Amino acid sequence: MDDLTQNELAHLLAVYREQTLHLLDEMTADLLALEAGSADQEALARLRRAAHTIKGDSVCVMLEGVAEIAHRIEDLMENVCGRGGDFDRNAVDSMLGGLDLMRSAIDRETVEDVAEAAVKLWADELAAETREAAALAEEMTDDAAAINSLPEQTSAAPASRRTEPYVRIEAEKIDMLLNLASEMVIARSVLNQVGVQFEQQMAHNDLVRRARESHLQIGKLISELQKNVLKLRMVTIETIFKRFARPMRQLAIESGKRVELEMLGGETELDRALTDALYEPLLHLLRNAVDHGIEAPDDRRAAGKPDVARITVRAYHDGNQIVVEVRDDGRGIMPEALKARAIRAGLISKARAVEMNDKEALELLFLDGLSTAEQVTQVSGRGVGAAAVKRAIDAVHGSVTVASEAGLGTCFTLRLPLTLAIIRALLFAAGGQWFALPLLATSEVVRIRLSEITQVDGVESYRLRDRFISVVRPGWALDFERRRGGKGAALRTDPEWLFVIVVTIGGKRFGILADTLYGEEEVVIKALDNQWLRNDAIAGATLVGNGQIVLILDAENVLRKAVRFERLKREGKRVYAS
Repeated sequence: MDDLTQNELAHLLAVYREQTLHLLDEMTADLLALEAGSADQEALARLRRAAHTIKGDSVCVMLEGVAEIAHRIEDLMENVCGRGGDFDRNAVDSMLGGLDLMRSAIDRETVEDVAEAAVKLWADELAAETREAAALAEEMTDDAAAINSLPEQTSAAPASRRTEPYVRIEAEKIDMLLNLASEMVIARSVLNQVGVQFEQQMAHNDLVRRARESHLQIGKLISELQKNVLKLRMVTIETIFKRFARPMRQLAIESGKRVELEMLGGETELDRALTDALYEPLLHLLRNAVDHGIEAPDDRRAAGKPDVARITVRAYHDGNQIVVEVRDDGRGIMPEALKARAIRAGLISKARAVEMNDKEALELLFLDGLSTAEQVTQVSGRGVGAAAVKRAIDAVHGSVTVASEAGLGTCFTLRLPLTLAIIRALLFAAGGQWFALPLLATSEVVRIRLSEITQVDGVESYRLRDRFISVVRPGWALDFERRRGGKGAALRTDPEWLFVIVVTIGGKRFGILADTLYGEEEVVIKALDNQWLRNDAIAGATLVGNGQIVLILDAENVLRKAVRFERLKREGKRVYAS
């Protein structure tokens, strides 16, 4: 490899690392499936191919230590096959240890040290079975020679040459292509508006008609381009599912519980950018389910349940959303007990607890500091997990809800947009500025008279059916609207009719006041440079067909800023938007 430049070598190692880490994840999933008895001979064949590939690739990039570990894993697999293919816990633990060593070597580049650790890890087992493995290897060599001596198939027409079905592309290049496609979508919207104006002014002009027809054709092509570029960003959620089997197996062993993890809908596709954002929240939910959702075996038998608990992770598409459910058959959550804990923690008042129905009570689970665990463990019990899940899902414009039945189990439902590049949003204007609110954050819209807004404890509120909700004026909370009584106050007055956009965030419901409602639209999210705008209540911006710049709101941070605005106003202090 002396003839390779530094850049070429770095690129080669990057490709090697990406492919090897992918193969290690595949091997982990197949090993756990073989241990559970839910895999076939194809899984064993994949394991062998993967180990052989890693060994050969590692030699090519001069990582002899990793190649040695892969070779040891091959030996272990041959030993297991010689015993009839019984992948017991000890064998699986040894192989998983080897995979961890390879992953550690690739991540930390401590190859030789890891190789020595691998030899020590398996020395005893290999010493006892070396002779048996050698005999089996000799038989396999004879079989391979016999297969190679068979005549070649000559019926194929002239190596119908097979081509590699996949091409590796850097993620940044796909993102750049998507950005260009998004810009074309915006330009198409502007052209559409201009085209309508031309048709209105020159209705019978043949040139205008031909231009309009061409524009419609270009619009269709742009839509197809954007759709196909988005598909390039899509990956199957199975890439996340495969990462759960290992930690769940370890957690079940440590907790002394027997758990069967069922994962459905692995073929469901989602945006590549969402996979990292979704992994940690799902892992939180799975850990909580094992740690204090699932009962101990004795308690399950007493309740008439099987010893082996079942946790099901299911993914599917629902319109332009992806839905992921995490369901267990454990003890469930009792709303009254949850309300009592919230009262003791000072999170809600007794009066508020009385008003809550069961669904609202379960939403308390997402408040910081509230947990259903009886005791604090290394995994859960501090009231952080569910709140962290809520924050992570809100950050990607999604939503999470919980349903539970005492004694039967709990189900968390996560809803996310298929892509972070384009979202379905509600467009409205407030205080002279256009805004967009992700549709997943809104529950309903109500048209009201200005006189229906009242003051409750010094905060503007609206009575929505049987209770009051606080209302937020985006222009005031974000300091986009001139302060009342200032120089420009006479230029802007409240309209007689307003819209209340009802939003539910973290178990809290509030309303955002809008002067004008423009309806739903798919918008392309454009990031804003922090150098020009430092306001975390704004998630980005977009451009609509008439050339209007629209600010995309982060509902949770809008509420936080509104609360701060009202507090400072009551204290008589000057209000800033930061």
